[in-house]
Amino acid sequence: MNNEEKILEILEQHTKLFETIQTDMADMKTDISDLRDRVVKIEVTQENVVLPHLQALAEGQANLLATLAPKNRVEALEDEMAFMKSVIKAMSQEIAELKKAQ
Repeated sequence: MNNEEKILEILEQHTKLFETIQTDMADMKTDISDLRDRVVKIEVTQENVVLPHLQALAEGQANLLATLAPKNRVEALEDEMAFMKSVIKAMSQEIAELKKAQ
């Protein structure tokens, strides 16, 4: 095999390689175009569906926080209820003793 044949063989190999690269590039361009379309759909879904739902959740959370009694008020009411229970218990015992005395 002389030099000219070797050069032609290498040139043919490069041509095949170049054609393969061109085919791969065309496939990649198609894939990228498809990905762009999907990203646009995702963005639209996020903007029109997900974000309004998140906003509604945030508003609901804000309403709950606004209507929720403060922790210190709840603690004060719990202390007051415990005191009232002890007073009622003592009064019940007193009444029972007075009834026994009669």
